Amino acid sequence: MKIWISILFSLVYCLPVFANKDDNRLYLRPKTIVGAGEVRLSEFTNWKGNWNPIVFRNVKAPVVMNPDSLTEMISSLYVKEFGVSTDFEVMGKEGILLPKTSTITKKELEESLWKGLISANQKDLGEMGENFRIQSEKEFFPMITGTLPVWRSLGRTLHAGKRLFPLDFYFEGKLVHSESVPFLIEEKKKAYFTTKEIPAKTVLTENDVELRSFFSADSFREFTEENPVGKTALNGFLPDTAIEKKQVRTLHTIERGQEVELVYTIGNLLLKIKTRALASGNKGEEIPLLNLASQKTIRARVQNEGVCLLEER
Repeated sequence: MKIWISILFSLVYCLPVFANKDDNRLYLRPKTIVGAGEVRLSEFTNWKGNWNPIVFRNVKAPVVMNPDSLTEMISSLYVKEFGVSTDFEVMGKEGILLPKTSTITKKELEESLWKGLISANQKDLGEMGENFRIQSEKEFFPMITGTLPVWRSLGRTLHAGKRLFPLDFYFEGKLVHSESVPFLIEEKKKAYFTTKEIPAKTVLTENDVELRSFFSADSFREFTEENPVGKTALNGFLPDTAIEKKQVRTLHTIERGQEVELVYTIGNLLLKIKTRALASGNKGEEIPLLNLASQKTIRARVQNEGVCLLEER
């Protein structure tokens, strides 16, 4: 009895693990990223069977496969494990395993991009940190071992801000993988900074501001490089604040287009008429005014806000 049980067990054990032809049909994926260690059949195909053999170990470079070569590999593994052969049907065209088993540091990634930028840009960017600073947002970046990494679409100009740079990986002259790598680009700029707290509506003096150089990742704000002394701070400033163009303006006692009261005397009479300023002017300056009643132009001296004095000639 024990002999028959042993024979029956041996027959069951030696039976193929597949019940029909459809069970050993699988599809080869075009591209698979793998890590270090074992690579099983289900990692780069759609295989879902209970038998899931280790096909590769510690891949050191990209592995290119086609349906015929994969069929031969897994058939050999099957015979080796079960002692019997079976037919596999591998569908698809060509597949490649890409081993991400090496890394580069943040500094190495930044230096690599900078070399690419120097090659791509016609204008001289100078040394890194001279006119631009680039910072990788990743402390470490995984690389595909055995490939040639090449930066793509770097452009002819470089601007401040957050940006994704495409990194292509080539194997045997063919593009096999691409990834976008995030960087922060800072551009060296000049602007006037406040040296102390400035209340709103203050006319700036030499002691209030100084010109400084700094790096900024903001490409939208327009800082003033023109000396703002004599202009009015439209809002208040804290110390050590970069001044934007829109935050200061030259204000006049009377602005062009403003309605102005013109005052003049005839004998003992004080007359006032409504006019419109045809130019801006500060106190003590003479500006042209349009008489709203007669539509004639008159020149008068700015006295106060909204008031001009017509002087005797």
